Amino acid sequence: MGIPLWQIPEIRRFYGVEHGGGYDSWRKVSVVATCFDFDKAESTRPKGHCVAVRVTSEDPDDGFKPTSGKVQELSFKSKPNVWAYFSVKSGGGIHEFSDSQFGHVFAFGESRALAIANMVLGLKEIQIRGEIRTNVDYTIDLLHASDYRENKIHTGWLDSRIAMRVRAERPPWYLSVVAGALYKVSASSAAMVSDYIGYLEKGQIPPKHISLMHSQVSLNIEGSKYTIDMVRGGTGSYRLRMNESEIEAEIHTLRDGGLLMQLDGKSHVIYAEEEAAGTRLLIDGRTCLLQKDHDPSKLVAETPCKLLRFLVSDGSHIDADTPYAEVEVMKMCMPLLSPASGVIQIKSSEGQTMQAGELIARLDLDDPSAVRKAEPFQGNFPVLGPPTAISDKVHQRCAASLNAARMILAGYEHNINEVVQSLLNCLDSPELPFLQWQECMSVLATRLPKDLKNELESKYKGFEVIPSSQNIDFPAKLLKGVLDSHLSSCSEKERGSLERHIEPLMSLVKSYEGGRESHARVIVRSLFEEYLSVEELFSDNIQADVIERLRVQYKKDLLKVVDIVLSHQGVKNKNKLILRLLEQLVYPNPAAYRDQLIRFSALNHTSYSELALKASQLLEQTKLSELRSTIARSLSELEMFTEDGESMDTPKRKSAINERMEDLVSAPLAVEDALIGLFDHSDHTLQRRVVETYVRRLYQPYLVKESVRMQWHRSGLIASWEFLEEHIERKNGSEEQMSVEKHSERKWGAMVIIKSLQFLPAIISVALRETTHNLEKATPHGSLEPTTFGNMIHIALVGINNQMSLLQDSGDEDQAQERIKKLAKILQDKEVGSSLRSAGVGVTSCIIQRDEGRTPMRHSFHWSAKNLYYEEEPLLRHLEPPLSIYLELDKLKGYEGIRYTPSCDRQWHLYTVLDKPHPIQRMFLRTLVRQPTSNDRLTAYSGHDVDMMHNQLSMSFTSKSIFRSIMAAMEELELNVHNATLKPDHAQMYLCILQEQEINDLMPYTKRVDIDAGQEEEAVETILEELAREIHAFAGVRMHKLGVCQWEVKLWIASFGRANGAWRVVVTNVTGQTCTVHIYRELENTSKYQAVYHSLSVRGPLHGVPVNAHYQPLGVLDRKRLLARKNGTTYCYDFPLAFQMALEQSFASRFPGFKKPKDKLLCKVTELVFADQKGYWGTPLIPIERQPGLNDVGMIAWSMEMSTPEFPSGRTILIVANDVTFKAGSFGPREDAFFLAVTDLACTKKLPLIYLAANSGARIGVAEEVKACFKVGWSDESSPENGFQYVYLTPEDYARIGSSVIAHEMRLASGKTRWVIDAIVGKEDGLGVENLSGSGAIASAYSRAYKETFTLTYVTGRTVGIGAYLARLGMRCIQRLDQPIILTGFSALNKLLGREVYSSHMQLGGPKIMATNGVVHLTVSDDLEGVSAILNWLSCIPPHLGGPIPVLNPSDPPERPVEYFPETSCDPRAAICGTLDSNGNWKGGIFDRDSFVETLEGWARTVVTGRAKLGGIPVGIVAVETQTVMQVIPADPGQLDSHERVVPQAGQVWFPDSATKTAQAIMDFNREELPLFILANWRGFSGGQRDLFEGILQAGSTIVENLRTYGQPVFVYIPMMGELRGGAWVVVDSRINSDQIEMYAERTAKGNVLEPEGIIEIKFRKKELIECMERLDQQLISLNEKLHEAKSNGGHAKAESLQQQIQSREKQLLPVYTQIATKFAELHDTSLRMAAKGVIKEVVDWDRSRSFFYRRLRRRISENSLVKTVNDAAGNQLSYKSAMDLIKRWFFDSNVAKGREDAWVNDEAFFSWKDDTRNYNEKLQELRFQKVLLQLTNIGSSASDMQALPRGLAALLSKMEPSSRKQIANEIRKVLS
Repeated sequence: MGIPLWQIPEIRRFYGVEHGGGYDSWRKVSVVATCFDFDKAESTRPKGHCVAVRVTSEDPDDGFKPTSGKVQELSFKSKPNVWAYFSVKSGGGIHEFSDSQFGHVFAFGESRALAIANMVLGLKEIQIRGEIRTNVDYTIDLLHASDYRENKIHTGWLDSRIAMRVRAERPPWYLSVVAGALYKVSASSAAMVSDYIGYLEKGQIPPKHISLMHSQVSLNIEGSKYTIDMVRGGTGSYRLRMNESEIEAEIHTLRDGGLLMQLDGKSHVIYAEEEAAGTRLLIDGRTCLLQKDHDPSKLVAETPCKLLRFLVSDGSHIDADTPYAEVEVMKMCMPLLSPASGVIQIKSSEGQTMQAGELIARLDLDDPSAVRKAEPFQGNFPVLGPPTAISDKVHQRCAASLNAARMILAGYEHNINEVVQSLLNCLDSPELPFLQWQECMSVLATRLPKDLKNELESKYKGFEVIPSSQNIDFPAKLLKGVLDSHLSSCSEKERGSLERHIEPLMSLVKSYEGGRESHARVIVRSLFEEYLSVEELFSDNIQADVIERLRVQYKKDLLKVVDIVLSHQGVKNKNKLILRLLEQLVYPNPAAYRDQLIRFSALNHTSYSELALKASQLLEQTKLSELRSTIARSLSELEMFTEDGESMDTPKRKSAINERMEDLVSAPLAVEDALIGLFDHSDHTLQRRVVETYVRRLYQPYLVKESVRMQWHRSGLIASWEFLEEHIERKNGSEEQMSVEKHSERKWGAMVIIKSLQFLPAIISVALRETTHNLEKATPHGSLEPTTFGNMIHIALVGINNQMSLLQDSGDEDQAQERIKKLAKILQDKEVGSSLRSAGVGVTSCIIQRDEGRTPMRHSFHWSAKNLYYEEEPLLRHLEPPLSIYLELDKLKGYEGIRYTPSCDRQWHLYTVLDKPHPIQRMFLRTLVRQPTSNDRLTAYSGHDVDMMHNQLSMSFTSKSIFRSIMAAMEELELNVHNATLKPDHAQMYLCILQEQEINDLMPYTKRVDIDAGQEEEAVETILEELAREIHAFAGVRMHKLGVCQWEVKLWIASFGRANGAWRVVVTNVTGQTCTVHIYRELENTSKYQAVYHSLSVRGPLHGVPVNAHYQPLGVLDRKRLLARKNGTTYCYDFPLAFQMALEQSFASRFPGFKKPKDKLLCKVTELVFADQKGYWGTPLIPIERQPGLNDVGMIAWSMEMSTPEFPSGRTILIVANDVTFKAGSFGPREDAFFLAVTDLACTKKLPLIYLAANSGARIGVAEEVKACFKVGWSDESSPENGFQYVYLTPEDYARIGSSVIAHEMRLASGKTRWVIDAIVGKEDGLGVENLSGSGAIASAYSRAYKETFTLTYVTGRTVGIGAYLARLGMRCIQRLDQPIILTGFSALNKLLGREVYSSHMQLGGPKIMATNGVVHLTVSDDLEGVSAILNWLSCIPPHLGGPIPVLNPSDPPERPVEYFPETSCDPRAAICGTLDSNGNWKGGIFDRDSFVETLEGWARTVVTGRAKLGGIPVGIVAVETQTVMQVIPADPGQLDSHERVVPQAGQVWFPDSATKTAQAIMDFNREELPLFILANWRGFSGGQRDLFEGILQAGSTIVENLRTYGQPVFVYIPMMGELRGGAWVVVDSRINSDQIEMYAERTAKGNVLEPEGIIEIKFRKKELIECMERLDQQLISLNEKLHEAKSNGGHAKAESLQQQIQSREKQLLPVYTQIATKFAELHDTSLRMAAKGVIKEVVDWDRSRSFFYRRLRRRISENSLVKTVNDAAGNQLSYKSAMDLIKRWFFDSNVAKGREDAWVNDEAFFSWKDDTRNYNEKLQELRFQKVLLQLTNIGSSASDMQALPRGLAALLSKMEPSSRKQIANEIRKVLS
């Protein structure tokens, strides 16, 4: 059976018998074949060996267990010696029920070894990725085995390998670790970025920090645990640190999802697959597993939670999946399950708060093999090279360094010092430009035109051959010339493409045009720009706001936002890089980087403080260098010739030089430092002038004219001069005090300029000899013995390389001290000291010149009577002695540890001290005000651009000088605003004006007047006060932000009258907008022989204080102000001053030229306090006069009587405010009781109540007395970690504080007694729920106050909890833009949510939330604006509930026509208050110009609400937005799936929010007793499902209810182009409240149930349209007649034709007739029809609407007031209609009406009748009689009331005035008789 072997072709071929061919050759062979003997035949020798490998989906690491799943990639390329076939392909898979073999690989080789080698190579080429495991790696390892290679295998060999756990070759360990770490960190980074973008896409603000730069990765590989710290150096660049080693690697993502890793100059491809056991990595075809950490023996908290209780006891056995404990998470109880079975060991105590990952218990496992513990790896990475090979060529190193710098600026991390040093080395290399050029040319050579290429090469060749050792400049200009000439010679067409091609070459040569320095500047500027482009976004801005703006800006590319945020997060490293660049590259030439330095110095945040300061110093350095050059030019002879020609004669030249010296003396610049820099100038003439200018500047104005002499000595220059020393002399006056005037004693000064200290003793003796010799000549009969020691000597050490300068290092105290010691040593020399002392020298000043970039050093040495030598005065260091006298530094001597800081321009001297007992950092800023004599070019270097301010202010000469100095000081403070060591909590400025001022100097030129000599002192006082207030108005706010709380100016006034002498202006900066000004004279106190402050008209706090008295520590008021400022608000006691200021501004705006009356206060404030010192619930309030800050309750109240423009005679309001400095402004029981008392008082007196909110909610407290002494009852006294059972007090403590607790007694076995605490009550009131109870009481009271009087809340500081509720319960609310209204703090919410969701309080309750949800009516930027808004609101409110409406004479004439005419739709705001047209001309609206204040502007923007005035009468307004608005509903960060929603809301439609807003506004206006105007322009209500769900019906109903109960006149006016339809008409119809509502319409207004288009759909359908056509169209009439005729004649064909003609005609006419129908429907909508049907009162034309409504409003208000009077007389028994009917009858019966029916509509007739009360007084008396009769009748009808009547009558009579009582008694007697 079968085929014989000898017949098979392959067998025959093997034995060499015969060859067949083809597929079916065996058929042919078998026929002709002959049999042969197999035993004798010899087989053909084989050509080689073949190895076959089956590829299976089996896991060799798991006993060759089959695996199944997807195959993502399967690739193999057959070769001549290796081929294969597979049953699956990429994208396929291995089914779980299929055979595990899916491939077969064959390899051929001439020998067995070669076949094996080919198979290994072939297997390594196979790429298989997916969910399956394969035997490929294992087989490669097997083929390498020596047993297999030597053919020593047998059937059990593979089993023995499996038993020995022989595994496939793994990648090197470090490769697995690096690849695993890079994979993990790239995956986590991608997830973080994705989450971040997810937040942005949803409209949420992401968490503050996104950590991508630093991460730690733990890897568990084959039993070892590797912990690697990763630092990111670029988008794909990382530095990996492990133990003591560090390597670099790069990673890039491949298209197929793999990663390309570059390590040690080699590339590796990585693929990763997540599986149950961990992450499997495929690295270059070899696999390794990153195992998951799994330790069931540790029971840890998975999330933050509270451990409630254990469900098992310690040491008990538990089974797997059994609950062992209960925890509370987010207020839910959850069980914790055991992951395995074993014995539990409890490690935490019940009730403990746990964090995620914290250990709860340990488990001794039943099966310990379940735990695989990895040992920490202690080794290091091998030494590896960089990821990619870096060439050693300069240009490539430069590119790498520049890239690293850019990576740092992008937020990544590199070694900054190495990067900067490498960059500097490269930029300094002469080879760099040549190599860069060669690189550019090699890339562009083929693209350049041939002739250009040849020319460039030929020009360049000459330089190329020069050896690199020669420092040759790059031929940038030459090459640029070639490029430019070629560009200019080519055609327009070719130029564009050529410019693009040569752009890299052109930019290179341009950067090198100025040499290597120019190229370095280009590079550094580009780095600076990169830094600024990001950091300027964040400067002075809240990060959340910046990210929100970026989110909107980069909506389509949110990755850009991530890049910017990442860059900003690396700001510390970026700052270091920029600072290094500033030091290394900018410092030598700062002027080249001026623009960027200005921008750096303007950065305003803590992060940038050091950088901004450095930039400012460099800027000042440029100014100093320029100033030095300017001075040198100004004082040299050379400039004389250039300016005025050589003909200028010597006297003229001398005069010109003198003028210039005077300019320098009075210039408000760092002239001293610049002059010192020129002390060693080689030009002796210039040197002499420089020294003389320096002396004149120091001793101005006490220098004796033309007393400066100079001579050159071999050791240096000697200068000498004379000056007058000021002292006090008596002047005729009172015995006690005398005026201080200038008297003087002549002294001398000298200066020596030397280059070395060794010359000092010699030159001093020469100087003293010369000076005394000169003095002898000047005073031939005078004594040479000094009576006082007021002479001065200055020693200047010049030359940049002098040894003193070299010692200088401002950062090294030891070296600074050494420098002082060297100087002091010479001055301590007996010979030098005695010679100076005998010459009467009191002070020796030493000046040390330093290099150009640094300021000179100064030291002052004073004679010590104790030590008998000259020693340094540390306080006066850095100052020249003459200047220190003017700065009154003695006042600072009360402080220790004074730190000195000079200002950048050296004009201000900053002294920082710590104020005790509570450390407050105070700063005293001192300056000398120099007043330039001319607008010289020198002032251009001052940097203070105040010219614009001067133009606006038209300041006086003195004001400008003071203002300029103050601005300079503030710039200095701003530089240090984020520097904790220098930023002051409390700063004080002192300005001393050197030059004597005339009275005219104090006033602007335009205001100068002649002052009567007798009134001179009073006039100067007034002028100085105005001057101070004017300066404060412009600088106060900025000062306040910088902590400047007081500034003082000293000036001398030269006058022949009483104003002559020294004056002091002291300004206390209270809130920034408000200040107090006190003017003092300096008088001599004769009893103490010292000058004192002396007040003139108003006694100031410094009155009688000595002028040189030490500064006192801050008082209570200052400390509280400071605390309030730290809380971001104004101290409550400073608000009355703000009200005073706002009132003045209000009068000034209403009455231009208004001046505050001196004899009358605009605002009289009386503080209200508890009548009882222990005031509590029910305690009444009494007025009190006391100093601010003495309150013992955290709530303050005032009764404020104000004179306002509306009520000049005065109106009273009540103000209640939190004191944020008293227990953080929290509400305790006493605060609640006080607030309730104030609220009750406001309701009783019907006065407006203003609440100034700044609080921290209900007070939280604990019983401190119990906290200090309680003890703990532990479960186990020896092991507190096992938890506790109770807290207790000892008997001694219980006896002492037993009233503070509720406790029970416990006796221990030991006999000891413990009092176990059941509850803590506390000694103090206000620790817990009592505060909440009080909060409920005041919430109720404030809600009632809204209904019974006017309430208004101003949120001046953060308001929390009950504070937030009060803001809403008072309904009217004004919020400061930087203060939140919140219920809970953001950090508490974050803790509750378990993640960082919210970043600030503003995110929860800032204006972005509260101003858009209807809580806040108005927002303001500061407290003065807030107080002004309060007064503006009060200007519309009666003085008390039921009082008269405040009416002011209008500046806008009531009879003016309305000039604004709508074009397409009516703009509500323009209709209300007017607008500017396209030409800038004002077009007035219906109401008074500038009177409209919109409220609730950010909420429900389809309705506009607010208050305005019509002819000076305040009214409430509701108008309609006609444009579509976008309602933005923000995403809630607390809900991860929450998205920002933008909902369009159409104009002229009521939505739920806008209908609610309308109802609320109407309710508010009614409570404020304002007339109401509704500019009705609604098409109806929005009736969609969401609208109905959100309560549109409820809101619409509330509008009706609020209009029904409205008690003042209401005018509903449909404006021009307006319409009112459907439900919108219903809710504002006049019949809702016919007593008060009147409806009017403009001529073009429309009104109906539906719009015309809707009406014709119902009432004019197509059928009716055709009927109309057939009735009106002649052609159709004719065709219809013909059709009728054809039908009657039986002509069917003709009838059909006519039918078609009729249809065609109808179709043609249909559009026209639709328009006709629409017009027909529109004619039903007109205002004329409304008037005809009586639904409106009248048609009012638009242009006359203002005058019409003004007259109507006046009439209605007058009628209403009379109705109230009548109703009051009638006992409120009459309806409005009855009262009006009564009034009408009285009117018609009067002489005014004379019975005429038309008299009633005559307003003038009505007003004349009403104003004369005699017309109806009798009628009112009759009504009152009827009212009393009714009341008495009711009493008479009740027997019990009759019994009480005598007592009631007696009580009534006892309360009456005696005269009235007598009159009543007589009347009763008459009745009884």
